Amino acid sequence: MTGSLQPFEKEYFRKDGSRVPVLLGVASLEEGENEGVEFVLDLTERKRAEAEARESERRYREMQMALAHANRVATMGQLTASIAHEIKQPITASVANAQTALRWLGAHPPNQEEVREALDRIVKAGKRAGDIIDRIRALITKAPVQKDKLDINEVVGEVIALTGSDAVKNGVLVQTQFAQGLPLVQGDRVQLQQVVLNLVINAIEAMRDISEGALDLLVSTQKAERDDVLVAVSDTGPGLDPETLPHIFDAFYTTKSDGTGMGLSICRSIVEAHGGRLWATANMPRGAILQFTVPSQPDGES
Repeated sequence: MTGSLQPFEKEYFRKDGSRVPVLLGVASLEEGENEGVEFVLDLTERKRAEAEARESERRYREMQMALAHANRVATMGQLTASIAHEIKQPITASVANAQTALRWLGAHPPNQEEVREALDRIVKAGKRAGDIIDRIRALITKAPVQKDKLDINEVVGEVIALTGSDAVKNGVLVQTQFAQGLPLVQGDRVQLQQVVLNLVINAIEAMRDISEGALDLLVSTQKAERDDVLVAVSDTGPGLDPETLPHIFDAFYTTKSDGTGMGLSICRSIVEAHGGRLWATANMPRGAILQFTVPSQPDGES
């Protein structure tokens, strides 16, 4: 062939008014001769298959989001008592400081400086309660995925604040070890917090029945390979059974009598959707370490 026309797609109308997508192409056979080959390929079935594939992918993503949302709501339900305690603390502090302010106002003469300090403490307590409520609302609201620049230490720290009372109630000592100067990551704050929340709650539950030894939970961040950021949740629980270890991230697999087997599976899906990975290893001398990576945001991206 000595000449050709790059195949291209075009739409035509049938007699009934419906559209028909086709692929057109032309090629000449010999130079100087008025002969060639032209083809017209009906793309209707291919376009239909592509549309069905896109629709299936959309439904799959919606299902994943619905499962993730249900998991967050269920997990937050487990923390109801602890959350109530977290909110009650600043409210109790506000009432106490209001009573203090009233006493100083009733003094002769009124002590304006003490009143001002008491009111300042009320404002701070109110902001703290508001921050707690905002974090809870963000985790239980079904919102579209957002890809933002995130400080992973802030993301993890907010979860630790929400789960603190639950850890205390179960006799677990929570420590954090956040590396400084970590690069920002790009991701969905709520989804990444859901991963951390699941891992922390699982670790606390794993240590619930331990009768001997310290109950320690360490949540750490550090720089990983390729400038990725790594988050690790280490506990001193009973550890991981080597036989069950390969299955802990499988959907519907659980060793809990009241578990759904979806928490870690959803966590893995979230981490992989962010371009990272989630895995588990043994902690020494006992316990487990669950850790995941999140790629850092490339320089120059906003």
